[in-house]
Amino acid sequence: MTVDGAIAAGVGYLSAVVADDGAWPASVFAKRVLTGTVTHQPPFVAALGAMSLAICRHADAAPVRERTLAFLRATQEPTGLWRYVHFVPPDADDTAICSIALAAGANAALVAAPRDADGRFHTWIPGPEDALVPFNEPDPVVNANVIACLGDRPETQAAQRWLGEIIAMPPAEQEATLHYYPHRVDLYAAIVRAGEAHPSPAMAALRGPALAQLLACQDATGGFGDVLHTALALSALDRLGALSSQGEVARAAVARLLATQRADGSWPACLAWAGGPGYPFCFEAATLTTACCIEALARVMRHAGAGAAA
Repeated sequence: MTVDGAIAAGVGYLSAVVADDGAWPASVFAKRVLTGTVTHQPPFVAALGAMSLAICRHADAAPVRERTLAFLRATQEPTGLWRYVHFVPPDADDTAICSIALAAGANAALVAAPRDADGRFHTWIPGPEDALVPFNEPDPVVNANVIACLGDRPETQAAQRWLGEIIAMPPAEQEATLHYYPHRVDLYAAIVRAGEAHPSPAMAALRGPALAQLLACQDATGGFGDVLHTALALSALDRLGALSSQGEVARAAVARLLATQRADGSWPACLAWAGGPGYPFCFEAATLTTACCIEALARVMRHAGAGAAA
């Protein structure tokens, strides 16, 4: 299948499965054992999907995105925050991603308030009515997403410095800092996205190291781990302006995406997020993988005429 055809098929799949109210289904599993699924419709997945579709020029993508944005507006709480599901507290990750998708300012005071003694952002933002969160260690991907939302301001300076410290660590030590995300590609993609949104000196300094470490994640199949993270890596390469200079890398990754698309236009669900200690669950969503693959291929298409991967 051509890249254009793959994008069209992916958009067709999302048009069929994203609910009329804009909710995106995701499967939740207990203790990382991929059985016994429960279907949730988290705003986080819908927001990431809307962000991915924003770059897609296929005519049927816009209606899916519009109803998705309506879902995000409907699920925002009066405080301006979002939560993954109703029985957990609001959190900085959902709030940051949903705010970015809507191009709306987050409740900066509430998002920035729950920081540790070193100024790094906690994930959960429990209110008086919420049960205590047993695990709330800072996660670097969450911190990068908050920086992408709030920008370069006094409240994000410590988080920016922390990301600089993490990017200088050996890979195994980087992985040990990831409490909610399963792959180092998540870290690099989030850093690159935050740096593109707010190119402060601290974030700009991370572009080169992020590129080098991202490239080191490519495997013999041409992918960057599973299909979801291969798509995230391709989009990060585009944000870094590296699709042209890394043509062989991009072509191999595109081939991996085209080879793994399914007959209904979707790509396989992949582990996208996992709970830390005290929250032993994880989620995956074919809708999210598909949206990220559409975004990656759409970004590649912009470079096809200049000799990049196609």
